[in-house]
Amino acid sequence: MAADVLHLHTSLGIEQIKKIFSSTLQHSRKVEFGTVQGNDNPFDENADFQAYASLKTLFGGWIVQIYITERGDVREVQLVALGSSALGRALHGLRNAYSRSDSREKASAVVEQLRVVDPGLRTV
Repeated sequence: MAADVLHLHTSLGIEQIKKIFSSTLQHSRKVEFGTVQGNDNPFDENADFQAYASLKTLFGGWIVQIYITERGDVREVQLVALGSSALGRALHGLRNAYSRSDSREKASAVVEQLRVVDPGLRTV
C-alpha cells in the first residue's frame, strides 16, 4: 500500500489530539476506528498512542493512521494517509481499495483542525 506521512510537532496533549482526530473524521457512522497493532507501526519506535480511522465504500474508501509520541513538552504526531496502488486496485477491485488522495484529504483536515486549536503547530 502506498503512503504519505505528515510529521507534526504540537503542544497539545495526547487526549486533545485524539479528540480532534476522531471528531474530524467521524462524519459518518460507518467510519471505523481501531488500534494499529505494534508490528504494523512503520516507524522505528513505539508510539504512546497509535490508531486508525477508515471508511470503506462500494467504490473504495480511505484510511488514515495516527501515531503520537510524547517528547517532553511537545507531542510528535505522524499522520499516515494510505492508499492502494494501481496494481492493487487491478488485482483486488475497487471494493477492496483505498484512495490515497481521499486519505490525504482526510489527513489534511485533521492537520487544519489541530492548527485551529494550536496555532503554533509545526510541520517537520
